[in-house]
Amino acid sequence: MATMIVDVKLNSTSLLPNPMVSPIFLLELRFHRYCRRLFRNLQGELIELRPVAPTSAFLFEIHSHDLVSEQPCKSHLYDLFSSINLDEPVRDFLAYHIACFLVLMANEQPFLGRHVVLDTDMTLEYLIAGDPIGRTMIVDEEPREVVPRGASTSALNKLKKQSFFAKKSGDSDELSDDCVICLEGLSGCREALTKMTCNHIFHERCIFGWLEVQNSCPTCRRELED
Repeated sequence: MATMIVDVKLNSTSLLPNPMVSPIFLLELRFHRYCRRLFRNLQGELIELRPVAPTSAFLFEIHSHDLVSEQPCKSHLYDLFSSINLDEPVRDFLAYHIACFLVLMANEQPFLGRHVVLDTDMTLEYLIAGDPIGRTMIVDEEPREVVPRGASTSALNKLKKQSFFAKKSGDSDELSDDCVICLEGLSGCREALTKMTCNHIFHERCIFGWLEVQNSCPTCRRELED
């Protein structure tokens, strides 16, 4: 079961006015993406396996004529954000709240441009249902939890040789999805990619961080063999 939690923080600074041009708002969006995988052990406690938090930023220029009222401003922002990999509810949520803020600032100081920064924490939480098979053992008739082990050094070295880079013109359909660990796109990225033996593809930095904790594919759970 996956749940998306979005937390936003808005702040702004004034830009030096230029009497020769209309006021301009510079909107800087900073996305801090987290992927938390929570496992409920046999005692009912939640254990966080590994958080991942890559950051991305986008800059948009908004003119004063787009800040007349909230609804037109929201529609304009919604269209601008189409270039960002966002779910529609999140895109609509951000467009509405930013529009309210920008229109308020524009009405209070109509002749002054501003640099507006929005920090957005996006946390995708996966709750992995507890499965007693393979996770408990009996020692002196006392149940104890087995801590998940990471991949061996030899398995990681073998996987390292399979890293590659996506072609600039776009790879095949197998790169059309996002990396399920960091949720960033795979196609056209400049980072090294790694294909697991099960043919699932991830960013190299993401999958090697994952395999330090869990010796299995985060998508299909197939274990990495030596």
